[in-house]
This record gives sequence, C-alpha cells and structure tokens, in this order.
Amino acid sequence: MSAAASGPGPEPRYESDFSFRKIKLATIITIANMFATSLLPFGALTLINVPMTREFGWSQTEFAWAMTSLMWFGACTAPIFGRIADTFGVRLPLILGTVGVALVTLSLGYISSLWQFYVAFGLLGVFGSSAIGYTKVISALFTQHRGKAMALLGVESTLAGAGIPYLLNWLITDFGWRHMFVICACIIFALLPVIYMTLDEPGEIRSDRRLFRKRPAALDNPSHPQNLDGLTVPQILRDKVFWLIVVATIIGSAPRSGMAPSLVPMLMEKGFTQADAVNYMMINTIIAPIGTLIGGWAVDRVNDSRIAIPFKFISFLGLFFFMMTTASFGGWPLLAIAVGLGGFSYGTARPIGTYLHIRFFGLKAFGFYHGFESAFLAFAMGCAAPLVGYLRESSGSYMSSYYVMLVSLLGGTILYWVLGPYRYAANIGAVPLPAEDDREGAAPARGASAVPAAR
Repeated sequence: MSAAASGPGPEPRYESDFSFRKIKLATIITIANMFATSLLPFGALTLINVPMTREFGWSQTEFAWAMTSLMWFGACTAPIFGRIADTFGVRLPLILGTVGVALVTLSLGYISSLWQFYVAFGLLGVFGSSAIGYTKVISALFTQHRGKAMALLGVESTLAGAGIPYLLNWLITDFGWRHMFVICACIIFALLPVIYMTLDEPGEIRSDRRLFRKRPAALDNPSHPQNLDGLTVPQILRDKVFWLIVVATIIGSAPRSGMAPSLVPMLMEKGFTQADAVNYMMINTIIAPIGTLIGGWAVDRVNDSRIAIPFKFISFLGLFFFMMTTASFGGWPLLAIAVGLGGFSYGTARPIGTYLHIRFFGLKAFGFYHGFESAFLAFAMGCAAPLVGYLRESSGSYMSSYYVMLVSLLGGTILYWVLGPYRYAANIGAVPLPAEDDREGAAPARGASAVPAAR
C-alpha cells in the first residue's frame, strides 16, 4: 500500500531518516549485531585456529568444518526465522535467538572434542539466524535517504567493530580461548535488556514491549502501516531477478568468505605473523567505511542496479593482489593495497545489497526472501571453508584456492549486468508520524509515496 495520503485532509508528515528515534534504534541494532549475535564468536574463529588445532591435533580441514556446521544449520533456519518475523513480528525470535547464542557461546568454553565443537557451531547457526529480524527493522526504518542512512549506519558499525579483533586477540592471549568464549557470553547476556527495551517492529513507532503478542493487526487490516509493499512469497520464488541475485551473491561472495577461517595460516604461509593477521583485520575494518559511504551515496544517486558492478570488480582486484603478495614479494605495501581494496569493497556490500533487495522485491516478504537467499549463501559458504582447507592440504599451498575465488568473483560481477530496472520507488515503506509526533523529527511528505516503480 502507499504510505502517502490518498484522500482529502492535511498532508501527512513523515519521520526524518535522521531523527533521534531512528538513530537510537539503529545504534542499538548495530551494537546488538556486533556483540549479541553469532558474529562475535564467529569473529574469533580465525584467531583460535592455531591454538585449537595445536591443542587437539585437528587438521585444517577438520577445523574448517565448524564453519560449515554454522553455515549449514543457519541455512536451514534462516528462512524459518524470516517467515516468523514477517508473520508475527521480530521481537520474539530476536530475544530467544539472543539467549540461545549466549548459552552456546558459553558452552564453547568447555568443549573437549571435535563433535562438540561442530555441535556448538551448528547451534550458533540456528540461533544466530534469528538476527535476520534486525536486518528487516533497519531496511524498513530509512525511507527518504535509504542508501545514505544505511551507509552511515554501516560506518558506525565498522568503526565500532575495528577493535573487536584486538579485543578477542587480547582475551585469547591473556586468558586463553576458553575464557574468551565465556567473557563473550557474558557480553551477550548483558545486552539482552537493552535490546528488549529499545526494539521497535518494522512499520511501527514506539512498539509495545510485550514479548508475546497476538497476530499483528497488519495481517487483518490492509490499511495498517505495517502492511508493507512488496512481492509475495510465491511471486518472489517465480521471479527470475531473484534467482539471478542469489547466484550472483553466492559465486561473488561465498568463495572468498571461505578463506575467513584460514586467514591466519594463509598469511603465515606468505611469511607474515598472527599479529600481522590481526592488523590485516583491523585495517580492513577501518577502510570499509570509505566504501560504505561511497556505496550508499552511489545507490541513492544512480537509479540503476548496475551501479554495483564497479564495486564488485574492486573486490576482484583486492583478492588478486592478496594472492600475489608475500613477505618477500611486495611485503606490507602490496598487502596494504590488497587489504585497502578488499576493505573498500567489503564496506559497499551492506548498503548496496540491502538497497537492491528492497528496490526489486519490496518489504512485504523481506524476512523470507532475505532468509531464503541467506540460506543458499550460508550453504555455499559452508562448503567453501572445508574446500579451501582441502585444496591447501592436497596441493601444499593456498594458490589453487585463490584461483577458484577469483573466477567466482568475476562471474558474480558479470551477472549484475542483466538484472534490469528497479520495481519499487526509493522511499518504499514510509510511514506517517502519529498525530502527536507530527511536529517532532518530521520530514516533508514530498516524495513519500511508496507506489511501485514502473516495471
């Protein structure tokens, strides 16, 4: 439905994308995504590679299957959590998922065998996939300057996350990897009341704080603001563009994501140290905001999905330079070029990817289609990690893995040429302010209609 007024009467007012409420909500969600989801224990995976494989005598392939377990179990549950968020709201799955992630992270401090390691990471995938609710809230929150707002939010998260590798490495170095997981679990538990008290549902202003709520009125009342525009689930599953984006995302992202658990041994093979790997992760995180800001500005400025192509090609170049560099050939200067290009392209992924999703498929079934695509991506990423380990052990180096990742990145870039024009207006999802709030943080109603764009 259109968010604009359709009849006579005073022109509705819309909340600014940079109102205090939106910025506060976006900030809390950013913190929750970094410190209260499976991203926190997952971020430690490459840092615990060496100490855990040495302690337990596991091979690189055996260790990498933990990521596969996380990705595959997350793939099975992401569409389910997404559908629940679309149907009954995001609050219940997010709170229960956060509790689950905290308990599993705590258990990782006490594992003693490989199967326990796999089970724990599998459960992280299950509970962690509930975080799709955060993505839906953020995607519906910004409507007038969606690309720029998501870019600023991305900058906030990447800058705040720049110190996470150092935090995790410090905890591992001073307290050991077991206590690191216990401390991470305590952080997640501490954020639960903050999430509970601040989270608003998509399409709502000042949602009630009940954990269990009845069937949303949006499903029974077509005029309710939470009944957002967009394609239905059957329409999405029959849509050619959706499947093109799924394929482009998988072959353009999954292979390189497969190198994440092996980043430390990859750099050590090139003659660098684990401290260099931490610096690599930190620099990558610091440079990413530049790409985030430029990517967010670009999608607002250029009304064409092919705007993603140059940013994807930069990712290809970054991986190429990473493949070429060693401590003796190029050293840190060449590695800095690789991490700069890789960090820049990484920063563009969030604003560009989410923006394209909304403009092509709308918000009605966002949770389902985002979870459905994430399921395919997670399955591919789960295959990529042990494949990288297998290629390393069978060939004696990571070089063959780099070639596979380069070809995949190039193929994913090419697919963006054929997506076609957007289906929905840039400000889809705009919700009029309640009458008592129409003088505070309001934006003009100009262009507030979320009428589908020409197909």
